[in-house]
Amino acid sequence: MKTPYPTKTLGPKSAHLLNQLQKNGKTTFSLDAFRRLYGKDAYATGDFLSELVKRGLIARLKAGVYLILKTGQENTQLKNWPIIAREIAAPHPYFISHYSAMRLHGMTSHSIMDVYITIPQRVAGKKLTDIKYHFIYSKKEHFWGRTTHWATKQEQVRVSDLERTILDGLDRPDICGGLIDAVRGIWVKQKEIDWTKLAQYTKKFKTKAAAKRLGFITETLKIGNEKFLEQLLAVIKDAKGYVLFDPDGTKKGGYLNRWGIRLNSNVEELKASVWG
Repeated sequence: MKTPYPTKTLGPKSAHLLNQLQKNGKTTFSLDAFRRLYGKDAYATGDFLSELVKRGLIARLKAGVYLILKTGQENTQLKNWPIIAREIAAPHPYFISHYSAMRLHGMTSHSIMDVYITIPQRVAGKKLTDIKYHFIYSKKEHFWGRTTHWATKQEQVRVSDLERTILDGLDRPDICGGLIDAVRGIWVKQKEIDWTKLAQYTKKFKTKAAAKRLGFITETLKIGNEKFLEQLLAVIKDAKGYVLFDPDGTKKGGYLNRWGIRLNSNVEELKASVWG
């Protein structure tokens, strides 16, 4: 049976150790776990791991935690980024959010090169090879709406649930692929949305801008139901002022009093991008 790590590249000892680490489907490991397999002292283990890092076969996520980067010619980070996000976030509470959550929920199929992780602490981001891991700070009172997702057959991660992901996408389309991607995601998952939960979420979401955009979108695309629209209208009735429909667009367009938005996007183009 062919091993995923060519012995002529790493040597039989290195190949055996990396294969042992992955036999249970794990892609991350601790220094202590590796030391037990390696059977040598901390200094020798550290030197060996440093050599593997230099060869680009593993990466140091943080003190004492490493990631297996490659299995043969495969870049394991491209399919295991949710697990990496979990390990980088630890020991803090966290959930994968925004565009990364959209990817996990099947709201988009685009490749992930930026991973967003919401945590109730301020932490600096990290880059591993070509992927950047960004931490989005959340106050504790806004840290809600998360669920469990199976990233692999063995590994679970925490991710914003579908309804929270929708609101995050309409609040911050700049880190969700843009407004069009956020709208497409809603359209794609419309049959799976818990509209009652989504309406409840809009009441406690940190801003009313997302609710305003959501109301216009669901009414324009004819999704959801009348009760849902009535609930959204009740949520925003005391929200003064207008918000740009596309917060990344220019400050132009007509004002829609019903939803409290300034329509700075072409509605027909929006429909075509979703229905087409």
